[in-house]
Amino acid sequence: MSSIFTGFMYKLLLLFISFASLFGGVLDAPSTDTVIKVNEDANMTAVLWGDPQVSDYMADRHQFTKNAALDLANAEGTFDALVLAGDIAENGKGAEYQLVLDYLSVCKDKIDNHIFTVGNHDVRLRAYSQVYDTFSEFCYAADNKLNLDELAYKDGKLSYTYEVNGYTFIVLGTDKSVFEESYFSDECLAWFDAELDKAAATGKPVFVILHQPLKETHQVWQAWNSPDNNAGTVGKQSDAIYEIMNDHSNAILITGHLHMGFSKEWSIHKIGNFWGVNLPGIGPKNADGEYNESGTGYIMEVYDDRVEFIARDFNLGKYITEHNFTIEF
Repeated sequence: MSSIFTGFMYKLLLLFISFASLFGGVLDAPSTDTVIKVNEDANMTAVLWGDPQVSDYMADRHQFTKNAALDLANAEGTFDALVLAGDIAENGKGAEYQLVLDYLSVCKDKIDNHIFTVGNHDVRLRAYSQVYDTFSEFCYAADNKLNLDELAYKDGKLSYTYEVNGYTFIVLGTDKSVFEESYFSDECLAWFDAELDKAAATGKPVFVILHQPLKETHQVWQAWNSPDNNAGTVGKQSDAIYEIMNDHSNAILITGHLHMGFSKEWSIHKIGNFWGVNLPGIGPKNADGEYNESGTGYIMEVYDDRVEFIARDFNLGKYITEHNFTIEF
C-alpha cells in the first residue's frame, strides 16, 4: 500500500493548522504531572482512546490528540497496543487521517501494535469502497502489521481479528456506509459468533472493539435524549450482538461514540453476562460525567485473573484515580 497523501494542498493545510494552533495557544506539550510508567508485570498493556474526530478545519480540537500522543511519547516503557475505537477523522477524509498519522508519529516507538476501527464520522456520506480504501491505507501507514487486506473477515470489509500477546481483539467495523449507526450482515455476525467462540474458549478475556454502544447501556438515552432506544447505539443489530456476546462471561465490549466523561455509574458496567466499557472522547468536549475534560481515556493492564482500567487525562498528563476500575475473572 502507498502513503495516503502527498502534494502541495496537503502541505498548505498543515501550514495553516500550524499557524492557527500557534496563535490560538494550542498544541502545547502536556504538563505531564505524572509520567506514565508502563507496567512490565502485566501480561498485556494497551491504551484505549475514543473519538479523536481530527478535522482539517477545526484546529482547536487537535491539541488533545497531539498532547495525548506526546504523553505516550514521554512514557517510561512500551505499550503492547494502542486502540482507537472509531470516529478517528471528523469527515473520513484522507487529509484528516494524515494529521492523525503526524500526531501519532511522535509516540510510534512506544506502541508495538495498533488496533483501529471506524466510527460513523469515518464512513458517512461516502461510498463504502472509498471508505475502505482510505481507512485501510491509514491503518497500514500507521503500522504495516495492520493490513486489512489480509486481516479482514472478507475482502473489502472492515471487521477483523487481531492478537496481542495471546489475547484476541475482535474489531467490528460496519459492513456498509450509514449515517449514524453501523450495519452488520448475517455473514459478518456469523463470523463474529465463530471468532468469539474460538477466542473465549481459551478462558482468557476477549476484547471486542465497536464504535457505537449497544442499546440500553452506558446511559445512552441520557447522551442522545431520544425516545427511540436505538438512537446513539450500534443500531438494528444491537440485539444480535448482545446475544452473541452474552454467551461469554470473559468478553469485554469496548465502545465510544457517546462523548460522555468518566462516571462511576456508566463508564464500565456489566451487560448481561459480559462487561461493557465506554470510552470518553479524546477530542471533542465530553458532555457528562464526574470528570468530562477532553483528552481522556484508559490505560488497560491485563493479568491472569483480572483486567485493570486506569483512567488518565492524557492531555494534562495526570491520572484520574477515582475512576479506575478492575474487572475480575
